[in-house]
Amino acid sequence: MFNQLIQIKNLSFTYENQKNILNDISLAIKEGEFVGIIGPNGAGKSTLIKLIAGLLQSIPNTITISKKSISDYQSKQLAQILGYVPQKVEIPFTFTVQQVVEMGRFPYLQGIFHQDVDTEEEVDKAMQWMDLTGLRNRSFSTLSGGEQQRTIIASALAQQAKLMLLDEPTSALDLKHQQGIYRILKKLADEEGKTIVIGTHDINLAAQFCKRLILMDKGKIVADGPPDQVLQFKLIQQVYGVKVYIDVNPLTKSLYILPYDTQNGKTM
Repeated sequence: MFNQLIQIKNLSFTYENQKNILNDISLAIKEGEFVGIIGPNGAGKSTLIKLIAGLLQSIPNTITISKKSISDYQSKQLAQILGYVPQKVEIPFTFTVQQVVEMGRFPYLQGIFHQDVDTEEEVDKAMQWMDLTGLRNRSFSTLSGGEQQRTIIASALAQQAKLMLLDEPTSALDLKHQQGIYRILKKLADEEGKTIVIGTHDINLAAQFCKRLILMDKGKIVADGPPDQVLQFKLIQQVYGVKVYIDVNPLTKSLYILPYDTQNGKTM
């Protein structure tokens, strides 16, 4: 029996001088779950992930991790529990790939300049997972967008947190690395018991790898469950505002979705 890791109760959120972005969100996520948060632009996916990560301020006790309100964690303590991968990272100074990955070990620094004993092993392992070993001495600023994203994910992996929150982590990646990252995340959940929460527009990858999908629309959760329960014709068409074709991939046995152009009768 897996313990409950994240508990959210009646969470609403509004940016200054804007309408509500999230409206009365309640959900629970257990240890070891691989959860995909899907929905159209403006649904509130990124905002929800940032709130769970503690990057946006929520009302105390509306979000708890390991039964403790995130507002009660010190930043370094929270960083030992969760790793966060944003859509894009700007690093203003010149750092190598290895140095950026090593930043994931910050929560375990022993003093200002002393790394913990596991740093080298965890950094090397993370770079291998993200196919970065040949780039370790390259400047981060000279990398392609996809290579930069893989570096940031490697930094989060090196952090060795039991909870990973990822916001569109594969949007800048090619097909090989998109699938590779999802496969690694699934392995971390299945074999190491890590909890993975990923916000994504790629419904098909989420349906293939995530055991649970949370469908959001206009700041609310409209469906929550296994992919075959969430990815329903009428619901998907209503939320995304397009006609869709849904079938089972004969190779992966997972559902896949294609938008449908009603004017010429072809999938897009």
